[in-house]
Amino acid sequence: MEISVKSGKWTYERMVKELPAKSLFEIRDFNLIEMTSPKPKHQDTLSEINDFLKAFVKSHNLGKVYFAPTDVVFEKGNTCIPDIFFISKENFKIIKENAIYGSPDLIMEVVSKGSVVRDYIEKKNDYEKFGVKEYWIIDPRNETIWIYALNENKYELVMALEEDGIAKSKILEGFEINFSEIFMNNQ
Repeated sequence: MEISVKSGKWTYERMVKELPAKSLFEIRDFNLIEMTSPKPKHQDTLSEINDFLKAFVKSHNLGKVYFAPTDVVFEKGNTCIPDIFFISKENFKIIKENAIYGSPDLIMEVVSKGSVVRDYIEKKNDYEKFGVKEYWIIDPRNETIWIYALNENKYELVMALEEDGIAKSKILEGFEINFSEIFMNNQ
């Protein structure tokens, strides 16, 4: 089904009202960004990460883990659909019936061929701006994991893995994923 999108300033409320419920769009600076459906390798990687993160968060009773497509509304003209994210129990106030209204504690994006600039630059800048404490960029095509953490309201690269190693969260003490468990299982 082709969607005819009108121009102008977009807000989350306008998007929900005017676009089909099953459509995948994000909003950046009031501009609508159409998302493409993820490919199997992307979903395999996301599924592996979700299994590890969800098990860790649940076993330690830390909060909730969500995955795409769940809308995160940072402010009126900025909405995204992170691949996977964690919200601590202390931050549950941002969880509403139809979407998340505020900044998750941790967001992980799995890079696709069409999302390189969006994930590495735009989303990194947005997540930093809106106070997401930790941001992971997981790139299956290049087999890399970059982990950023906020330090005085700016992202600092705290870990970069290529080909091997263990990815460790800065905000979820004890949460780690072996590089091979993410990439080697999805070949």
